[in-house]
This record gives sequence, structure tokens and C-alpha cells, in this order.
Amino acid sequence: MKRIGVIALVIVLGLAGWWAYQTYWVQPAAQEAERAAERAAEEAADIENVIWASGTLKPLVWAGLSTAVGGVVRQIYVAEGDWVEAGDLLLDLENQVLASQVESASANVAEAEAALAKLRAGATAAEIASAEAQVAAAEAQVTLAAGQMLECEAAIEQAEAQVQIASNEYAELASHPTETEIAAAEAELAIAEAGVSHAQAAYNVVRGDPQIASRPEALALYQATATLEAARAKADLVKLGPTRQQLAVAQSRIAAAEAAAEMARSKAPGAEAAVQAALADQAGAQAALDALVTGATPQEIAMAEARLLSARAALSMAQAQLRQSQIVAPFAGQVGAIHLRVGEMAVPGSALLLLGNPADMQVETTDLRETDVVRLQPGMAVEVTFDALPERIFQGRITEIAPVSNTEKGSTNYTVHIIVDDLDETLRWGMTAFVNIQAPRDNQLTQGQ
Repeated sequence: MKRIGVIALVIVLGLAGWWAYQTYWVQPAAQEAERAAERAAEEAADIENVIWASGTLKPLVWAGLSTAVGGVVRQIYVAEGDWVEAGDLLLDLENQVLASQVESASANVAEAEAALAKLRAGATAAEIASAEAQVAAAEAQVTLAAGQMLECEAAIEQAEAQVQIASNEYAELASHPTETEIAAAEAELAIAEAGVSHAQAAYNVVRGDPQIASRPEALALYQATATLEAARAKADLVKLGPTRQQLAVAQSRIAAAEAAAEMARSKAPGAEAAVQAALADQAGAQAALDALVTGATPQEIAMAEARLLSARAALSMAQAQLRQSQIVAPFAGQVGAIHLRVGEMAVPGSALLLLGNPADMQVETTDLRETDVVRLQPGMAVEVTFDALPERIFQGRITEIAPVSNTEKGSTNYTVHIIVDDLDETLRWGMTAFVNIQAPRDNQLTQGQ
């Protein structure tokens, strides 16, 4: 019985050992081998699902800048590597005419702004005082012009009176001798002749007196004879009338008086025009004063505002035309490359400068095949290496997949943008990158979709 018990115990212990061996050694080893096989299969599948591509490191924001028009490069204001701010002038072509148009338009805007501001502000006390002084000066000029006009009219009247006097003198001279004057001269001659006869008779009575020369009868005869000669000469002169020379002198006096009158009359239109001009100046000065006192009307302010808007529009147009011959930084960044020099001819639309912001960079693939792009989605993790730093592996993620392909050397590729975490500062724009993307298996992609 004791032997049977021992044998039974041995059997039980053997069974227990076999069970323990199967449970704690054989099965775990088999399971581990199975899991290892599964992992190996998964790793092999993962390798098959890795997508490889190369790319280029580029700024998130960059542009090849060009001018809208062609021309000779006048000046380049930056050098490669310079940092610029948005709006900075980078390059311009020969554009002196356009620049002068901008300056002129700017001056017109400033003038229009000043005029509008002046209208809105109203007149100052000094401006009103100046306008009042101008009104007073204009009124004084009116008085002066009116006085000169009166003097001109008086001169005309005086000259015309002189013409009348000269004409009257000529008519008076030309009217002689009259019948009355002839009769009077003949009567005076007859009286003189009678006086001579009477004196001769008295003289004849005492002619024999040796002292005849001292007698009164001789003196009386002498006086009577002289009177007769004077009367005869006067009668001859009266009958002869004015001489041609006297008439010519009288006629010349008339001509001189008429010339003086014509000259006086010729000054009248100028004097009258001076009066009208002075009155117009007075009215203008008064209107200007009234406008200053009352201030600008709404219509005047509206017109000034319209002129300002027009001036600003002209300035914008001039600036737009000038900008066509310039390159202005559209954003802040670093000048990557300059493709021409001062004096060279710029071609419209041809990139002259390369501008970007290397502070924010991304990898842009260049050879991702169309058979691989269908397995990618934005947000997928990416491993990135660079030729410049081959020992380092950077982590990144897909941010954008191009919707349209590009063809290069007969191969259809798609561009994928990848943001890389913790980029090394030594990496530069244009460096070559290599990316590998662990794409999901087809069934996983299908389930994810």
C-alpha cells in the first residue's frame, strides 16, 4: 500500500511538472515566437509602406519680384541677405518723369488739403483786416480814376473851346473888309483930303511971308498932309483885307486846337476803362471781404472736398504708374538673390529679386509620385533629413498636398508641404531634404477614410 501511494505521488508530481512546463514555458515561448513573427511581418509591411521623397527647404512666404514695365535699372537699394520691411523700396528703373508726376500730384493734394482746411477754419482777424485794407485801397483807386476822368473831360472841353475860339478868329479875319469898314475908311479919307485942302488954302494966304516955315499955317498943312497919307494908307489896307499869311496863321491855330482836342478825346476811353477797372477791383475786394466775413458756403466746401478727392485720385494714379517701374517689398523678409545689376535692362514679369522669410521654413517635395500621393493625408508624421546635417533626423508633419500635379522630365509628381519641428538655424533656403513617410496600409487608409 505504501508503494502504491509512492507511485501515485510520483505520477501526480510528474503530471504537475508537465502541466507547469507546458503552462509556464512551452506556451509562453510559442506565444513569444508567434508575436516575434507578427512583429517581423509588421515591420516588413511597414518598410513596404514607407514613402520616400526628396525636396527643398523653402520659406513659408517667398516671392520672385519683378517690375510691371521694362526699362533700365536705375538703382538697387538692397543687397543679398538684407532684411527689409513691408513697403520698403528695393529697386527702381529709370523713371524721372513718373517721379516728377508724383511730386506734382502730391503738391496738388497738399494745396487742395490746405484750401479745404482754410475754408473750414474760416478767416482770421488778420485776413479780414487785410481784406478791409484792400477794399479801402480799391475805393481810393476808384476816386483817383474818377478824378482823372473828370480832368480828361475838362481837358476835352477846354480843347474844344480853343477850337471854337480859333475858328471864330479865322472867320472874323476872313470876313474883312466889310462894306461899313470900306465906307468908314473912304469917309475918313475924304475928311483927310478936305483937311488938306483947307490947310493948303490957309498956307497959300501967307506963303509970301519970309517966316512961313515957322507959321502955324505951315504946321497945319504938314499935319493935314500926314493925316491924309495915313487915311489913304488905312483905306488901302482896309480895301486889301487879310493877307494869305494871316489866313494861314489863323488856319494853323485852328488845326493845332483841333489836334489838342483830339488828343484830349483819345485819353477818354483809357480814363473810362480805368474807372471801370477800379470799380471792378472795388467790387471784387468787397466780395472777398464779404466772403471772409460770412465764411464758406456748403457748396464751396463741397467743391473743395471734390477737388481734394480728385487730387488724391490723380496722386494715386501717378503713384501706381511709378510703382510699375519699382519693386516694393510686399512683406517683411530677407533678400535671397538679386538677378541683375544697375544699368541692365529689366524685362517685364521676369523675376529680378527673390524675397522670403527664412524665419519660417518648410520642406517642399519635388519628386513625390502620383502612386504615393493617394496614400497621404494632411497631418501625417514625417521624418526629414538634410544633406547638410545627415546625422540628424527631424520630425515634421504634412500641412498641404497640392491638388494639381506637375510634370518634370516626363514624370508626374505632386508637391507636398511639410512643416519641420525645431529646425536647426544653420539650415538655409534651398537646401536639399529627404523625407520618409510611414503611410498606412491600404486597409487602414480605407478604414480611416
